[in-house]
Amino acid sequence: MRRVAVILSVVSAVVLIIGLVEYLTNFHWAQGDQNAFFGNQKILLNDGATALIAGGFLLVGSAITWFFALRKGHGDQHQS
Repeated sequence: MRRVAVILSVVSAVVLIIGLVEYLTNFHWAQGDQNAFFGNQKILLNDGATALIAGGFLLVGSAITWFFALRKGHGDQHQS
């Protein structure tokens, strides 16, 4: 369980960093490459904002995984 938590943490950190860089550099999409927010055509996001939202979901998932991994106490070790 700890391995999954570590992997999710690393992936969420990478996605959040990429999203933050794209959002702060004001990365603009090409013609027709628009990201609608949950299918709502009135709210269009650039790629950085979409990556930040996905990274946030991954961060929540990794926090839940860390909670369950630390709750067990020993992570991947089997008790005799």
